[in-house]
Amino acid sequence: MKYLFIHAGREWSGTARAFAAAAHGLARRGHSVTFASEPDSTVERVVSETATSTERPLMEVEPMRFAGTWIGVAHRLRRFARARAIDVVLVSSDREHLAASLAYRFGSRARVIRRVRAGRGDEIGRSGRMAARIAPTTYIFATEREAASGVTPRGAVGVVVAPIGVSEVPPQSAADLLEESVDVVCVHDASSRSRAAAAIRTIAMLAPRHPGLRLVIIGEGIYDDDLKMQAAALGALDLVTSLGDRADQIEVMRSARLGWVVAESDTAAYGILDFMSLGIPVIAPEHTAARDYVLHDITGVLVKSDDAYMTAAAAAELLTNDGMREAMGAAARGRILREGGEAAMIDGFERAADVAVHGRRH
Repeated sequence: MKYLFIHAGREWSGTARAFAAAAHGLARRGHSVTFASEPDSTVERVVSETATSTERPLMEVEPMRFAGTWIGVAHRLRRFARARAIDVVLVSSDREHLAASLAYRFGSRARVIRRVRAGRGDEIGRSGRMAARIAPTTYIFATEREAASGVTPRGAVGVVVAPIGVSEVPPQSAADLLEESVDVVCVHDASSRSRAAAAIRTIAMLAPRHPGLRLVIIGEGIYDDDLKMQAAALGALDLVTSLGDRADQIEVMRSARLGWVVAESDTAAYGILDFMSLGIPVIAPEHTAARDYVLHDITGVLVKSDDAYMTAAAAAELLTNDGMREAMGAAARGRILREGGEAAMIDGFERAADVAVHGRRH
């Protein structure tokens, strides 16, 4: 099977990571895979760095501009898909979906697969519904719950679940906790400015009773300056460090006694699963993708995003109660070892391609 993944976003994100992981996994299984991304973007750089194994090139990384009109992008996709005899093209946004559907209508012959981001079962908008009318579309969801409750346009070829998974990593060790200046690592994205600010307020509230408490913020850095201003206003500038997107995100997470995920969608899912794989309990807002990954009071704590005092109380208890934190961390890592690998996600993408090419399974 010949797969074409297209990702129009320039910055690295959970969605880009999901596509990159699926693309690499499919390539390792012997499929022909091309990953198209904006030239000179962070996504192109990160994917290119891992596109070649020690034995052979795993997949092709194709610079492709997605700016301009839908029709212009569609014609570029059509030419590329025809030249490479692509079987399926995978997208994750309304704009990408419409361009791929128009390319199909113009004669690309590549079937369209739309992956709906974790926690966004209702994200398909007007142009996405239009795209579904133009070309037959198969849909991928991240969880069974979202596949059952998600809104897909009428006439979908099929619906497949491809659960997000993470590669197994060595767990956090005692040596990881020797550095006293890092207690909480927070994962945020461009959608979570207010929740990241709430995390800063919480740390400022806790700091007087917890000497040495620090907050490290990682993720999309679009609001880093605003967050620094928020910290300065609370007199907590020396307690907060913003690192932006990091290729070594896992290594930053290792030093945490507590993980705090305020991001949404795929970035939230990956942040939570990464912390769980390290054996670190997580605090996350209850009305986000976190509810599909955090077992409340077992692998972490779900909190109301607008209740700073309850959040501070939960964080304080986890930071001071070593036994509770270790038990939650062990339960979190155990769940990852049982069901959190990437194989199930790759299986889902393979099933989606089979459904897209050969029709609905009964």
